[in-house]
Amino acid sequence: MNRLLLGFGGVALAMSATALWHGLVAGDQLVNTIERNARLQLDYDEMTQVQAHVQRGPLSRELLLSGPADDFQRREIVLRMEQLPGVGRARWEEGSLPMEQRR
Repeated sequence: MNRLLLGFGGVALAMSATALWHGLVAGDQLVNTIERNARLQLDYDEMTQVQAHVQRGPLSRELLLSGPADDFQRREIVLRMEQLPGVGRARWEEGSLPMEQRR
């Protein structure tokens, strides 16, 4: 019986360590890589005022975009961002209006 309880304790410890690794270390690495690649693509496209951040709380592979861009740029940026490795979806933040609607 004691060996069985020790076995379950070991399994629980291993599962906890794995969850911490993926939740803290690997998650931060993924976010940093996605955001760095998004910034490089936006700079290449000369969209330096557009920001891209990974959705957090809960952490997801969704990239949130904000900043000045017209309707055409907004569509194209979403398409480009969704092609980056690790990105599941890209979308504009709700409060980020197209340039045509800011007037």
